[in-house]
Amino acid sequence: MEVILLESLNKLGGIGDLVTVKDGYARNYLIPQKKALRANDENKQYFSKIKKDLVEKNKKIIEDAKQTVKEISKLEVVFIRNASDNGQLYGSVSPKDVSNYFSDKKISIKPSNVNFHDAIKKIGIYDINIRLHPEVGCNLKINIATSEENANLQKVEFENPKKEVKNPKSEKESVDQNELISSSEKKDKKDKTPSIKNDNSEKETNKADSTIKKDDIPKNKIKNDDQLDKKEQIKPEKEKSTNKKEKE
Repeated sequence: MEVILLESLNKLGGIGDLVTVKDGYARNYLIPQKKALRANDENKQYFSKIKKDLVEKNKKIIEDAKQTVKEISKLEVVFIRNASDNGQLYGSVSPKDVSNYFSDKKISIKPSNVNFHDAIKKIGIYDINIRLHPEVGCNLKINIATSEENANLQKVEFENPKKEVKNPKSEKESVDQNELISSSEKKDKKDKTPSIKNDNSEKETNKADSTIKKDDIPKNKIKNDDQLDKKEQIKPEKEKSTNKKEKE
């Protein structure tokens, strides 16, 4: 079906253009939404009368869209969502969520004006396109994170991809863990270290054990030993005298 566009539309044309579209698209969307007229002689004459007003109205729409783009370009769009350990969102972020985000800030942007390059189902920073008019639009980045702190870390990492960003909290936990490991290793090392004995003291102890003091020996034993020695000395003398008598 051939229609006359009453406003500029993406991928179709500008005001007053004659374009051919599918019948269903024209009947169900363009004509009911007053975005186009069926291209017949009657409507062509009608359009020539309202064309000036439509052009002025379009200029006003463009000016308002440019002003809105300036406002949203200054905003940092952050969504806090629950996610699993691997960053998978419990759900997703949709164009309607973005539209509601701007509505809370008193900025009117329809979900149909929000275009995602990819479906958003994980945490991270994504590029989206806001198209307020076929001639006016902008690209924005939205930050999806599990907390405000993580959102800030993701932003720094995105802006400085080569710079390693450390989480102060996790760094402190790492230091504490290292201290625990270090103290545990020292304790194990101490337990496994063999005890070193003093060789000199051991020798002295052995010497003391092997040496018997004279004072520790009973006096009667010393006396008996002396008497035995004397008897052994006397016995040979008696034998000599006996032998002498036999020879005589």
